[in-house]
Amino acid sequence: MASDLRIRALLAPTMLAIVGLVYWLDCTAALGWRQGTLSAAVLGLLGLVGVFEFIGLLRGGGFVVSRRSLPVVSAALCVSAFWFDWMQVDREFYPLIVSTLLLLFPMAVRSLGRVDMKVGLEKQGATLLGFIYIAWPVYLAMGTCLRHLPSVLFVVLVCKGGDIGGYCLGRLFGRHKLIPHISPGKTVEGALGSLAASVLLAVLLRQPLLAPQVVLTFPAALAVGAVLNFTAQTGDLIESLLKRRCGAKDSSRLLPAHGGVLDLVDSLLFSFCAWFLVLVWLT
Repeated sequence: MASDLRIRALLAPTMLAIVGLVYWLDCTAALGWRQGTLSAAVLGLLGLVGVFEFIGLLRGGGFVVSRRSLPVVSAALCVSAFWFDWMQVDREFYPLIVSTLLLLFPMAVRSLGRVDMKVGLEKQGATLLGFIYIAWPVYLAMGTCLRHLPSVLFVVLVCKGGDIGGYCLGRLFGRHKLIPHISPGKTVEGALGSLAASVLLAVLLRQPLLAPQVVLTFPAALAVGAVLNFTAQTGDLIESLLKRRCGAKDSSRLLPAHGGVLDLVDSLLFSFCAWFLVLVWLT
């Protein structure tokens, strides 16, 4: 336990420094690329790693999931994000539809054969779950980077700040279990502390990070903070459900004492989708 805490104390600031460096390079466009390109590329790579972790997680739990089609189509979807300007959102939704059909239709056809008939439906469902759960949100997050880069940092800080607030208050005051059959350590008090932290951060960060391109009033900031926190906590619980169902503690062993990439971004996946809708509506 003490060793894990030391690793976390070293690794967390390192990851924050990397995030800060990537964000600074992207904001200044120091190497001549379009603002948001570097952050979008990093998110795309993290998403692809998350897809591989999802495949390993489900196959380890005995589920049938595509090992080739899912990562290939997910990578193609993420690459396609760079072809659009993301300012007048229209054609940007085409890759979501096309890639989903490219992923699902061949598997549906193969499931008609005698060999795949018994596992075809399960394979389609598990593969499509990974695609919509990971690749879709990452694609929209990449689009957010290219449309309004500072708002990506806004979402990360609001959601992760809520995670930290919930952890601290849960450890101090947690008495009532939130959903023990999925995540025994989470408490109602921690969930409320997480909500309060996210709402506070949304209010405090709306001006320095979003203005003047995105105007978020005080009541709107309260609502956005609550929505982002709800989607963040839900995303975290969904990944906990996947791990529990598959009999795994972490999505992988990539990061010492932290788990895998999916363990780090689980609370952001639904939140990126929610924020993208808000961002398009406001701008």
